[in-house]
Amino acid sequence: MKLNDITNYIQGICQNISTVLDVDVTVVSRDLIRIAGTGIFKDKINEKISDNSAYSNILTTGEPYVFNREFEDSCKTCVHKSYCKELADICSPIKMGDNILGVLGIVAFTEDQKNKILSKDKDLCEFISSTSNLISYKLDELYKEKIKTVEQLEKEEIEKAIKKYGSNTQEMKQVAKALNIGIATLYRKVKKYNIKTNE
Repeated sequence: MKLNDITNYIQGICQNISTVLDVDVTVVSRDLIRIAGTGIFKDKINEKISDNSAYSNILTTGEPYVFNREFEDSCKTCVHKSYCKELADICSPIKMGDNILGVLGIVAFTEDQKNKILSKDKDLCEFISSTSNLISYKLDELYKEKIKTVEQLEKEEIEKAIKKYGSNTQEMKQVAKALNIGIATLYRKVKKYNIKTNE
């Protein structure tokens, strides 16, 4: 299961969070590729992020993380520190069972944004975690859609045609014609699939 299968859905979620909270939002897949983002991140979609990032750490630990640049030791030794503009992040893993599929993060680039998200870090951690769960639920639903066999599809089409045209002798001729099969074949399939008719 990959988050890439629902990137449009994820981008919509990021945009909504960004609009409501007035921060930038991003989602990174388990292979550290940015798959969605707002603001500064929008132009960086499909780019790989650093293996030494907080996001990489979350993919390893599976735990939410609140990042404040002022107190973050990893920022002091980071190769990107001279041009990094992130002041604070609140991040949560996106999980499906025990599998970590990616990371959802909200990011502050101004002091005002930083103060806003850090003052509500516990509430926002819970919110971001719930949103991460919503993303994994959507992905799970996509994969639960059952792939039908040809026989299942054929049975459904016969049932639909019978419902539309009816099942007396004359109507069954219309059903056979609509399905582009012979009447004898239709009756064999009705018997094979145990399809209920009014006769």
